[in-house]
Amino acid sequence: MLFYFAGAEIPSHRNLLAHEAVPHVGMSYMGLRRRVKFTKPWPITEHFGPDQSVFLDSGCHTLNRPGVEVTDDEIRDIADHYDHFVEQNLDRVQAYVEFDALPMGRDWIESRRSHLAHEKAIVVWHEEWGLDVLKKMADTYPYIAVGQGTCGDRDIIPTLRSMSRTIRLHGMGFSSPPLMLAADWYSVSSTTWLSAAQHGESFVWTGTEMKRYPARYKAQARKRHRTLITSAGFDIDAIEADDATENLRLSLWSWRHQIDHISQRHGKAVTATAQPPTPENGESSAPAVTATSSGDAHEGVTGLPATRVKKLLPGIETEEFTHRYTDPDTGERQTRTERRINAVDPGVRVCDGCFLANNCPEYEPGQSCAYEMPVRVRTKEQYISLLDSMISMQAMRVFSMRMSEEVEGGYADPNLSQEMDRLAKFVKLKSDIEEAGFSFSAKMQSKDNAEVGLISRLFGPKSDGPPAISPAGTVSTEDALTQMGIMDAEIVEEPARRE
Repeated sequence: MLFYFAGAEIPSHRNLLAHEAVPHVGMSYMGLRRRVKFTKPWPITEHFGPDQSVFLDSGCHTLNRPGVEVTDDEIRDIADHYDHFVEQNLDRVQAYVEFDALPMGRDWIESRRSHLAHEKAIVVWHEEWGLDVLKKMADTYPYIAVGQGTCGDRDIIPTLRSMSRTIRLHGMGFSSPPLMLAADWYSVSSTTWLSAAQHGESFVWTGTEMKRYPARYKAQARKRHRTLITSAGFDIDAIEADDATENLRLSLWSWRHQIDHISQRHGKAVTATAQPPTPENGESSAPAVTATSSGDAHEGVTGLPATRVKKLLPGIETEEFTHRYTDPDTGERQTRTERRINAVDPGVRVCDGCFLANNCPEYEPGQSCAYEMPVRVRTKEQYISLLDSMISMQAMRVFSMRMSEEVEGGYADPNLSQEMDRLAKFVKLKSDIEEAGFSFSAKMQSKDNAEVGLISRLFGPKSDGPPAISPAGTVSTEDALTQMGIMDAEIVEEPARRE
């Protein structure tokens, strides 16, 4: 999946993307139009490096928003200039979006598609047109764009998955990683990474997922991930001081890791390398895209793959145990051997791929992890021992954060408060387990004409009177049972479970 970091029409963003060597960038024509008078040509090749592939968005979403007052003649003039701008830069852009101004109507938009560059143009589907129109577009055009709001308002993901087998899909304005995983998108463009500077949000890649924190939680997020941010090479002091450039660098770093993770989940490795300038135009042509598939089956493919020997997933082992039960037919006690699973150290982590590689004292290139965690929790004593360890670790974290709070001036740290609450929960859990006991209560109720049962004879008002007293002055159990009509019998143990 190609991810275009949009917003490159702004010089500061464009320079940052070039400095961080971001290969795929996006720009908005309408955004550029607000900054440039176009009194002279604006060649893309002079503003972007040869190693960057450029995605050009028409920016018509600014015209499609409610309340925007633009006359039809003004829209036609803007559309004509956009066509001219695309024509001037067609050799330098990797893809561009049609001018889909909804105020002009669907017929006007479709009438302009006849002159689109078939291999680079992206036509846009709007939700109000209906799914039938989307399916017809898929039969005609090889590259279709769908907005995130469209995908979120109605369940069209199954339709998009089916279309992705035959056409290229582009996600416009995407900010949801789960939505990027939901379908096989060829490309996605987004300005969400700019929220780190525009709206004070924080994006942090934790090694397995990207955390997104609103502005009101930014201080809490930066303290929580302080060590991770520092180890990744960022200036944590500048980030905490709301330095726009450093926060955008962190956002870029986090989003790039997120996109790599999504591409791996899709089972594809997509790389784009810009081609060198050609003698004909002196500019970089569109990048050549190489896709490596994971080998998933496609519709129409016949034949079954070779059978492979099955094995347990890493981190799981099984052990045998003897299960005793009573045969429901014969009533005899039987035994059988069964297996149960245990969680163990998977042993698949390697030093080269570990997020602690730069700081681990046991790091060795090409080696597996030197540490193991032999945790076994079966008995109550083992359970309490585990809780004791967790309580000790949590207490050390709380005291360490308390010291950090004092060093930083004593301002109440919400992260510390959360960890204190978690410590209190661990302590209460252990206390509840240790105080757990067993109690039995019986409640008896009978009608006057009901038959007197065993419990009534023992405790109820219709008992046959006190049991006989032995010569020693104590109650004779045998006599008491005889008076109640209970015969002596062998006690048979009730099985724990009946099969």
